[in-house]
Amino acid sequence: MSDLLRFFDKTNAIVLVTICLVGILLIASASSTVSPAYHLRQAAFLVVALVAGFLVMRTKTDTAFRLALPAYVALIVLLLIQLVAGRLVAGTRSWLRLGVVSIQVSEFIKIPLALMLARYLARIREIGYREFLRMGAMLGLPVVLIVLQPDMGVAFILCSLLLGALILKRVRLYVILTLVLSILIGSVLVWHTVLKPYQKSRVISFLNPEKFSQSSGYQIIQSRIAVGSGGLTGEGFMRGSQSQFEFLPTRHTDFIVSVLGEEFGFLGISLLLLLYFLLFTRQLRFRGTGDAQFYFVYLFTGLILFQFLVNILMAIGYFPVLGVPLPFVSYGGSSLLSFMIGEALIFRMKMNPFIHEN
Repeated sequence: MSDLLRFFDKTNAIVLVTICLVGILLIASASSTVSPAYHLRQAAFLVVALVAGFLVMRTKTDTAFRLALPAYVALIVLLLIQLVAGRLVAGTRSWLRLGVVSIQVSEFIKIPLALMLARYLARIREIGYREFLRMGAMLGLPVVLIVLQPDMGVAFILCSLLLGALILKRVRLYVILTLVLSILIGSVLVWHTVLKPYQKSRVISFLNPEKFSQSSGYQIIQSRIAVGSGGLTGEGFMRGSQSQFEFLPTRHTDFIVSVLGEEFGFLGISLLLLLYFLLFTRQLRFRGTGDAQFYFVYLFTGLILFQFLVNILMAIGYFPVLGVPLPFVSYGGSSLLSFMIGEALIFRMKMNPFIHEN
């Protein structure tokens, strides 16, 4: 216990909690005109996430890697149950009720997936067809189940784990060529057989939102207006016209950064970007005590970074609206809890060399 308090990365912990508190502040503003009070729920989620993170941080890293496969199997079963008995919200079965709470199972699959991929990367020298197919199978099963919900946002973010693996490990050229061809063919098949009309319109509208200003392009236009109207210092807390008069949809989730830009301006967005920059750079300087730990830290940090970039680009109209929340900031208990558990594992891995030496 004393080792945990002495050696864990206090700077990154402060940065992480500060980002979460900024999120609660923005959610309070974004949801001030609606009921219930989402910011109070998010504060409760944060407390639960911090407690869970502390407990996970006390778990030995070897135990976490050992439990990855059972956790993966259990979550796959829950995803199957969710497809049949999940709660229907906004046309998707992304939520599963467990007692008095509802969870988004797809958010939690990120952790065992990253652990399994990390351990596998530590065992191989390079990625050929066999290695690529094995990793594709690990990732493909949950992605297919999530697409069937359908939740294209989470499925798309999960694919960043495979991208991270290809960046971190030496890859045979024929694998890269095959992957590019598969993406092209898969994109055509998904477009014609999987995507619903409203999802297609989202992809098309981000290229020319003004043409779809009364339908799928509405969100992008309102988000741009909100960010642009903030100027240098913003319109003030709870004074943003787009958010307070409810012109901006899903402002407490997908477009939370638009609320920040409107109310706190360029300076507010710059401060949040600085906090994320500190979080990412401190984690990506990690070397670790083993290859599997190294790969996990980079894979999971890369996933957070990828989701962060997609959300920001989505808010300013340079990426299709996929329903991707801003990590640690947007409203959502499942997302916050899963990311905090992953961060707790990273904190533990960064402490291992000092704990072992002590």
